[in-house]
Amino acid sequence: MPIAYGKDEVFIAWEAKDEFLHILSSKDGENFTNEHTLHERILKSTRPAIAFGKGLIFLAWVDHDEKVNVISSPDGLYWSDKVTIAETSHRKCAPALTFGNDKLFLAWTGRDHKHHLNITAFNVAEDGELAEFSKLVLDEETTGESGPALAAGNGKIYLAWQGTDHHINIISSINGKSFQNKKVLKEDSPHTATPGLTFGNGYLYLSWIGHDEHLNLLSSTDGENWGSKVVVHEKSTTNGVAGLAFSESTKTLYLDWSGRDHEHHLNLIAFKFETDGTIPAEGKKTVLEAEAEK
Repeated sequence: MPIAYGKDEVFIAWEAKDEFLHILSSKDGENFTNEHTLHERILKSTRPAIAFGKGLIFLAWVDHDEKVNVISSPDGLYWSDKVTIAETSHRKCAPALTFGNDKLFLAWTGRDHKHHLNITAFNVAEDGELAEFSKLVLDEETTGESGPALAAGNGKIYLAWQGTDHHINIISSINGKSFQNKKVLKEDSPHTATPGLTFGNGYLYLSWIGHDEHLNLLSSTDGENWGSKVVVHEKSTTNGVAGLAFSESTKTLYLDWSGRDHEHHLNLIAFKFETDGTIPAEGKKTVLEAEAEK
């Protein structure tokens, strides 16, 4: 599930069974309150995206016209400045958001026959109003049923996605206009699963759902050289998003996903870091009452 950290709170967004967007927040990563329903309908069986920057929470989703929308809020309760992108997105793929280099970046999977990745950068006004800064179509193809992931750190924008061979790919950019340093990992994923990315504590963290439905984690200082894999012995739906967020203040990595139980409850694990970016073998799990569409 999409997750973000900002203003000393964890924010989780999801598509509920009513097909509306919902958002929850927590100050400790365990007790979630302030559930809010946005009166925006999301295309069934897709996922939204969430990010924090410039004191605002940003939310993106694909609507029933297959267009990508972005909206912002200072607190997760009051939302405004909605923008609808002119291009359409593949209906089965979640979009991605991140804030970095003083801009908001949005990525999505195109509807062309090769499902190329698209990235738009926005300037963000103090009140949250968005103004398109640049648009890029990458010469990179996806499975057409999984979305990309974005993160910002070390002055770079990082993009991850599942290639047509189902392996996880990662590239980076210093300006969001040109991407390089492509790395293809040996790790692969079900063709409908979307990876997660976040940056914190000087490290880039990657999450994905394996073919055995288990969640997996890796860390890297540069997006090219990766440490030892951590396998989380929890299972996710294979068409879900393995969401990631990092709290610099508490040195905690948050991983969330949609459970495989009948109600598809939202699950979250908090990994508390002691020293470097080495991912702890175990974290504290919370199962929320909130239920996802699947």
